[in-house]
Amino acid sequence: MPRLIYSEALQRKIRVDEVPELEIPSFTLANEAMRAGRLDEASEFIEYGCGEDTRTHDSLVMVVDAFCRSLAEFGEEEVEKAFRQRYSRLAANFLSGNPSVELLLRRGAEFQRAHHGSFKITEESDRYVVTCDPCGSGGRLRRTVKNVGVTKKAYPWSWGKTGVPYYCSHCSIMMEIAPIEIRGYPIRITLLGDRPEDPCVHYYYKRPELIPEEYFTRVGKTKTIK
Repeated sequence: MPRLIYSEALQRKIRVDEVPELEIPSFTLANEAMRAGRLDEASEFIEYGCGEDTRTHDSLVMVVDAFCRSLAEFGEEEVEKAFRQRYSRLAANFLSGNPSVELLLRRGAEFQRAHHGSFKITEESDRYVVTCDPCGSGGRLRRTVKNVGVTKKAYPWSWGKTGVPYYCSHCSIMMEIAPIEIRGYPIRITLLGDRPEDPCVHYYYKRPELIPEEYFTRVGKTKTIK
């Protein structure tokens, strides 16, 4: 019978099932417990499964950071090239169906939930505001890891700023630069906090003409939609 026991070595609970049962996904155990009416047990397995996902996720984010730092040793522009290769294509596919702002917002919220981020959404007259505290990927990376790789110079892909984590710059390319090149305006605007403890804020403007020109110029683009 699968069990969760606190480990002094790990400073957290871990499954101590019989060996043949270790292969069963924690969410499968949660589903089985829920269907059997063992709701407390189901809740515990759900919480444990989310912890498994978060630890794996955060480890992979740190791997990307390490790769970016290694690439930057050959020139920081190599980081941009790598992200462009991935995210320009992804942005094109993302926008091919001409999604509405509301759908893009819902997809963005889905990303944050998948990253196990902590965020709130508010609506203003001209835009939706997503406040991530922290963002589940780059935001948590900045808060939990020392010596994250950051830009030494200011680039359009780092929002015209130095000290931007290489990892976080993919948002500039995926959500702003590539969409502007594809359709003339960004998917969303990212306001990266100056300090790791600052929240990261995303703006989804309801109409492209409402996007201030400064959010184009900071990534080296010109606003053409009036």
